[in-house]
Amino acid sequence: MRILLVDDDREGRSYLARFLTLDGHAVTECGSAEEALEVYRPGAFEMVLSDIRMGRMSGINLVSAIRSQGGAPQADVVLYTGHLDISLAIAALRAGAFDYLTKPINMAELQAVLQRVEEHLRSLEEQRTPPPGYQGTGDDVPADVRLQMAYLKDLGAERAGQKKFCARSPAMRQVVEQARRYHTDRSLPVLIQGETGVGKEVIAHLIHYGDLEEAGPFVAINCSAITPTLFESELFGYEPGAFTGGSARGQKGKLDAAQGGTLFLDELAEIPVELQAKLLRVLEEKSFYRVGGLKKIDADVRIIAATNLDIEERIRQGLFRVDLYYRLNVCRIVIPPLRERKEDILPMALMYLIDFSRSRGRRFTGISDEAAEVLLSYHWPGNCRELRCRRGPRRDRKPTRTGA
Repeated sequence: MRILLVDDDREGRSYLARFLTLDGHAVTECGSAEEALEVYRPGAFEMVLSDIRMGRMSGINLVSAIRSQGGAPQADVVLYTGHLDISLAIAALRAGAFDYLTKPINMAELQAVLQRVEEHLRSLEEQRTPPPGYQGTGDDVPADVRLQMAYLKDLGAERAGQKKFCARSPAMRQVVEQARRYHTDRSLPVLIQGETGVGKEVIAHLIHYGDLEEAGPFVAINCSAITPTLFESELFGYEPGAFTGGSARGQKGKLDAAQGGTLFLDELAEIPVELQAKLLRVLEEKSFYRVGGLKKIDADVRIIAATNLDIEERIRQGLFRVDLYYRLNVCRIVIPPLRERKEDILPMALMYLIDFSRSRGRRFTGISDEAAEVLLSYHWPGNCRELRCRRGPRRDRKPTRTGA
C-alpha cells in the first residue's frame, strides 16, 4: 500500500517507516499534520497513519481536514497515541478514522490493522455500486460500537495466535485464504501438512477462530507425547472403575472438553494403529463412548489434524489406515517451508526482534542490511520456529540501538 506516515517524533517515525517498508509498503514521511495536508491528495495514498498529539494541529484535526476535501478514493486513516483514553479514541473514530492504536505500537497489532485496511479497500473496490434501495453509510455505525469491534478483532487475533504470524508471500496468503474458507463449516475435518515449525497450529487457530464468531473451545492434544495405553482414556475419558489406578469419579476426555469447538490432533501420524479405528468412528458417527462406559455421547466437535510426516508413506508401511486418511483429507492445507516463501522472512524476523527487545528492555527497532542478507541466504531447516529461537554467530562489533 501507499502509506502517508505522520509523526513529529522523528525517531519513532523512522522506526515505523522501516517496518512498513520491510513489509512491502511505499511510505511517505511527514513531520506534522500541516505538512501532511500539503502532500495528501485523494487517490495518492491508500492509508494515512498518524500520531494524534502533534504540535498545533492534532491527528484528529488531520482526519477532519482530509475528510472535508471530498473526492475519491479516500485513504483510510489510522491514528495512534501514547495516551490510553477511550474518549479520545471515540473522538478519533467520529472524526472519520478507520482505527486506533496505542503506543508503544505492537507490530503484530499494526499488521492486523494493515490487513483490515487492505480488506476494506478490496471491499470498496468490489462494491463501488451499492445495492438498490440502500440508504445508509459506514458513518451510521456508532463510534463506540466501531471501537468495540476493533478491540474485539484484536483480542480474537491475539487469542488465535495470529499476532505471531506473517503472511506476506503469495503462498501463505493462499494458505490463510483456505483457512478462512474452511472456518465457515465446522462439520468438515481439516488436515494440515507441513514440515516441523512451519506454523501448523497457528493455521489451526485461524481455522477455528475465523473472524471471531462464536468459536467455542480450542483443545489441542499432542498425539506423539501420549503412550498408547493412555491415549484412549486421554481422548475419550473414562467412567469410574474403568481401570486400576484411575480416578474413583472417572474423568472426562479431550473430546468432552472440545464440545462446541475444535479438537486439534497434533502429530496425527503418531496415533497408534489400534486406536485409529476408534477415531474414524468418531468422525463418521459424530459420537463416542468413554472407556468403560455404555452411554453414547454426541460429539459436537470439529477435528483439525496436523502432521509433518508423509502419511502416504505411512500408509504403505501399514502404520496408518487409508480409510482414516481419506476421511480426514476432506479439506487439506499444505504449508510451504520458510525457505520457499522468502517474502515472509524479514517481516517475521523484525516482529520477533521487536518483541524480544521489549521483553528485555532493549531498543532494537530494525534489521541492518547485513543481517537481512544473512537471514535471506539461510535455508531455515527449522522454519519459523528456528527463526524465532536461533542465535546468530557472535560479532566483534556491537549492534546499534536502531539495528540488529
